[in-house]
Amino acid sequence: MNRENASFLLGGIFFGFLVGFSLAYFVYHEATSGPPSAALQAPLNASDPMGVGSGAAPAQAPKGGQKGQVATQTMEQVQQEIGVLRQALQRNPKDGKAQGRLGDLFYDAGMFDKARDYYVQSLQNEPNNPNVSTDLGICYQRLGQPDEAIKQFRHSLELDPRHWQSWLNLGIVSLFDKNDTKTAEEAFAKVKELNPTFEGLAQFQQALDHVKAGGK
Repeated sequence: MNRENASFLLGGIFFGFLVGFSLAYFVYHEATSGPPSAALQAPLNASDPMGVGSGAAPAQAPKGGQKGQVATQTMEQVQQEIGVLRQALQRNPKDGKAQGRLGDLFYDAGMFDKARDYYVQSLQNEPNNPNVSTDLGICYQRLGQPDEAIKQFRHSLELDPRHWQSWLNLGIVSLFDKNDTKTAEEAFAKVKELNPTFEGLAQFQQALDHVKAGGK
């Protein structure tokens, strides 16, 4: 699914729902500004799906990811931040947080291959971070690798079975990329259980019901 077909994917990345926390906030606004169908097909950034916070959920304030803030930064500010982060990595090549933040910045710039590489490096240094793991899954989806994305979301859930952003993104990619309504239904049910106040779930549930009813 490309950006033309879906304005955003829910993880620190679109409606950003792949909420590792880098995607969430940025993705949410992008998704809601376009056609409903497009917004629905975007994974949520685990870092900040709703721009609310971090933790095990996707809200760009969530895990420390700041993807949601990138949209309001000027190019000069972004370049300056990238420079600072790269200097930090020169001092400490194993700075997983700096690598994760670079992944967020490149993800928001649409440079998913570079974002993927930084997320991979971040996980090598902070292997138990479900937010970054989920954001990596979102990158795979954006790069046209839904199977790798699903594999990454499931890995995130091994790290934290209650990471609702991973469940949400698993459902989104399963439904829109794989037409796997069974997995999507199970995943959305977990989101409802873990985060019953998440307002965006109703839209995804409607999309699931539509597909199950034979719609396209």
